[in-house]
Amino acid sequence: MRLPYDMGNAGDLLKHGVLAEFVRWRCESGRAGRFIDLFGGEPQENACDCEVARRVRALPDGALRAAQKDIDSRVYYGSGFVARHAAEDADGSIRVLTDDRDSERRERLQKAGFSMLDEEFPRCGVRSGEYDAWDAFAEIASVLDDDDLVLLDPYSEFLRDRAPSVVPQMAEAAARGAVLLFALNLDPGNRKGRQFDALLAQHLPGAWRMTCPPLRETGVCGESRFHADVVLAARPLLQEGGSPDVQRLRKTLTGFTRGLASVLGLPAGRLDPGDVPSRRLCT
Repeated sequence: MRLPYDMGNAGDLLKHGVLAEFVRWRCESGRAGRFIDLFGGEPQENACDCEVARRVRALPDGALRAAQKDIDSRVYYGSGFVARHAAEDADGSIRVLTDDRDSERRERLQKAGFSMLDEEFPRCGVRSGEYDAWDAFAEIASVLDDDDLVLLDPYSEFLRDRAPSVVPQMAEAAARGAVLLFALNLDPGNRKGRQFDALLAQHLPGAWRMTCPPLRETGVCGESRFHADVVLAARPLLQEGGSPDVQRLRKTLTGFTRGLASVLGLPAGRLDPGDVPSRRLCT
């Protein structure tokens, strides 16, 4: 099945790079835990776009390059595999829990070897027999463990419909585990974009935010209209000053974002992690 976007577009590379480096960082600290992907989607893309493959091969050595271990065969892995491969590359392990509203995608995720969310959270997010990722997040935000990492990866409705209710839940989750949000932002300067800034500043001050601007005329589907926001929030990151271990993570992430910016033809520093409420102007 062909998706209406290319897996591995610029926003995906930023999201998956942050995910991979965070998982590696945790594993190198001797921690494993769970990766909870509430919007499971496709586990992999066979025959990904040639430009996507070129970009991944051009990345400097790091967690994402290692996690996309079959990119030479143009296989691009989704979030569950990225987390699993990043952990394995760091001689660690991580339990991947996932689900999807689409029954066929859910079946493909199961065939890929991932555990379903309801194996550890029975009936989580199920209303009238149908799974809803937002309901699931509301249910688990207050019961996460310290080594849990939750990925929120909706398509395009987040800023329009969900941010006011979900960002406070992210703060609740980040007080216990870690949350990684991927959000498509049509216009950071419009009312919804400004509201998102204000919500992050109010509820998640100190979270790390990275934004990839739209890239046009690249031939890669899904990266030409939206600014791709990636927000990483976890208790160690939110503490003032940050430990040497957290500073090491920031340095590693900055190295990744500098490499990705170069591959995408963006100015050095354009994708670097910044603390909320700051936002690098989207130019």
